[in-house]
Amino acid sequence: MVQIPPHTGEWPMAVIWKSALLSGGLLLVGLVSGCAYLAPTPISYLSQDPAPGKLPYGTVAYVDDGQCPDGQVKRLIGGDAKKSIPRHVECVARPK
Repeated sequence: MVQIPPHTGEWPMAVIWKSALLSGGLLLVGLVSGCAYLAPTPISYLSQDPAPGKLPYGTVAYVDDGQCPDGQVKRLIGGDAKKSIPRHVECVARPK
């Protein structure tokens, strides 16, 4: 628990935040929560293209259906039929 020092002319919340930061409590919380964000997400590969309208706009999917050269997979980026934005399709090196 953070002990609040005697009133020094600062706003009470500023004193609490300063005490917490100096004690390192918030630093630890920040580091732990940041690690979850930095952890890589494993890439999954589909065996066939998703049906039209099933891949949301801007969403990336990788498809390994044998249509690209060895060592490459098909990368799909979802389009938007309502805005006449087609799905983007290209062969790329297999992500690691």
